[in-house]
Parts: sequence; structure tokens; C-alpha cells
Amino acid sequence: MIEVAKISSQGQVTVPADVRRALGLSAGDRIAFITNDSGQFVLVNASSFALSKAQSAFVGAAAEAGISSEEDVAKLAKRNRK
Repeated sequence: MIEVAKISSQGQVTVPADVRRALGLSAGDRIAFITNDSGQFVLVNASSFALSKAQSAFVGAAAEAGISSEEDVAKLAKRNRK
């Protein structure tokens, strides 16, 4: 898909409808511009990108903490509330 948008004199861009749908964007959402390895910018849904980064950061954390079930999570939460 190739979509083209115009930049206004105030630096604003209207994201084309097909792109908004593909990224799951709606009014008020934030977007992020990420530079890839070849120096190109990639437009992403900022919320989805942040969630993906957070998930990556926590990979293996549950296993390290000995958590293997929802019951373990509940026990940990109960213990931390005290």
C-alpha cells in the first residue's frame, strides 16, 4: 500500500484513512516515528509500540520470579499488598 499525505504550513499531516485503519488509530491516538536500520522512518501506533516494548522487556521475568499460573500471580499480589 502506498499512501501520500500533505504537510500543512503548521507541520500537520492528515493520516490517510486506510493507514489509520491498518494501524488501529482513532481520533486522539498518538503515533510514533521510528527510525529503522536503513535510516527510514516507520509510522506506528504509539500505544501498541509501547506495549510491545514493555512485553519484550519482561520476557522471562515470570519464570525468574517462579510465577507459572494465575494463582501464583494472585499470591504475589496478596503478599505485596501486606
